[in-house]
Parts: sequence; C-alpha cells; structure tokens
Amino acid sequence: MTHTLSLPAELTIYTVGELRPQWLSWLAGFADDDAPADASVDGSAVDQIDAAGVQLLMALSRSLAAAQRSLQFLSVSPVLATACSALGLPVSMAAPDDQAGEA
Repeated sequence: MTHTLSLPAELTIYTVGELRPQWLSWLAGFADDDAPADASVDGSAVDQIDAAGVQLLMALSRSLAAAQRSLQFLSVSPVLATACSALGLPVSMAAPDDQAGEA
C-alpha cells in the first residue's frame, strides 16, 4: 500500500462525501506498526477547494495524530495554500516552506 495520498482537483462539499470513505481506507494502512511515521499528501492537483474540503483535510490530520502519525505535504497548489490561509490555518500545514510564498 502506498502511503502517499494524491488529492483530487476538486475538494469541495460536492466531493467530500465520496472521498471520506476512500481516505478512511487509506488511513487504515497506518494502523500497522510497520507503517511510516509520516503520511505524505500531494496537493498539487487541487484547483477547487472550499471549507468542506479543508475540514476533511483537518479531520485527516487529526486522525493521523491520534495514530501517532503526522501529515506531510509533498506539494500544494496555490489554490490549496490560499484556502488554508483564508481559513486561518498556518501555511505550514498546507505547504512546504519552499512553496509558502506562492499563495
């Protein structure tokens, strides 16, 4: 099982309902003690996101934290970084340091 989750282009209220069960299945791979400590997320494809999408990402982060894992973004789109910033989330949650200025 891969431990990198690629986010879809649309992460909105219209898609979170179908994404949640997929992400829960992906999270199940972190229950194994052999799983890596960090879960990698590729957010480079996100071109639409709303508060529901950010909320699902936060739920993912909290679920990983409960399993003693952390969420690491490999890359983010400017749209994703801007949405997180607009909702008061630290840019570091949404973007690696080298991409924080793109928002």
